[in-house]
Amino acid sequence: MSQENVEIVRRLYSLTPDAAGVVRGDYDNAFVDNFHPDVEIVPPSSYPDTPESGYRGPEGMLHWFQQLDEIWDDWRFEAERFLDAGDRVVAFVRVSGSAKQSGAALTISTAHVLTLRDGRVTRVDVFLDRPEALEAAGLRE
Repeated sequence: MSQENVEIVRRLYSLTPDAAGVVRGDYDNAFVDNFHPDVEIVPPSSYPDTPESGYRGPEGMLHWFQQLDEIWDDWRFEAERFLDAGDRVVAFVRVSGSAKQSGAALTISTAHVLTLRDGRVTRVDVFLDRPEALEAAGLRE
């Protein structure tokens, strides 16, 4: 099942290189089909204006993406690598965009740990530190 999980996650990231498309509703069917209705999104605690408990469900996910869209222009998620961790998949992701107010460009390397159950994503933990993400998934670099 774990290789199937990697393929599910790979497919999801191939659908959304333009992450702002989530806000526009371009990928609603893909999200309904691939995410559990109670999916949890847990951004790093250092992200500003995020609830401690993260975001829950499709509405929570949309809210998180809308917050990002308010701050960034042309922001993208580009998956670079996927690592099998059983019921979890670690995705090394490059996030890029430019700040709406200043126009400053940003590119950061992040990692997302996606937990899957029955072929659907139930949780996404976002890490700014890739080794920390690997540790959280029970892997070593």
